[in-house]
Amino acid sequence: MNALRDEEDRLDREQENTHGVYHEMEAIFEKKIQLYKRYLRKEGLTDLDRLRLENKKEWQMSHLLIEHEDVVSKISELIKRVYRLEKNVGPN
Repeated sequence: MNALRDEEDRLDREQENTHGVYHEMEAIFEKKIQLYKRYLRKEGLTDLDRLRLENKKEWQMSHLLIEHEDVVSKISELIKRVYRLEKNVGPN
C-alpha cells in the first residue's frame, strides 16, 4: 500500500500543477481512477482496504463528472452571452 500512497502523492502534485486546466485535470482524474481499479484487482486486500479504494475511485469519478458539468455550464453561459450581444448589436 506504500506504493499506492506514493503514486497518489505524485498524482496529487501533478493535479496541483494543472492550475485548473480542465483537460489536464481530466487526465489526472482518469489516471487516479485507473490506479484504484488496478489496486482493486489485487489479491489479499482486506474488506476495509477494498472499501477505501472503491470509495476513492468513486470520489474521483464524481470529481470528473462535476468538472465536466462545470465546463459545459460555463460554455453554455458564454454562448448565451455572445448570442445576446449579437442580438443587441443587430445586423451590420
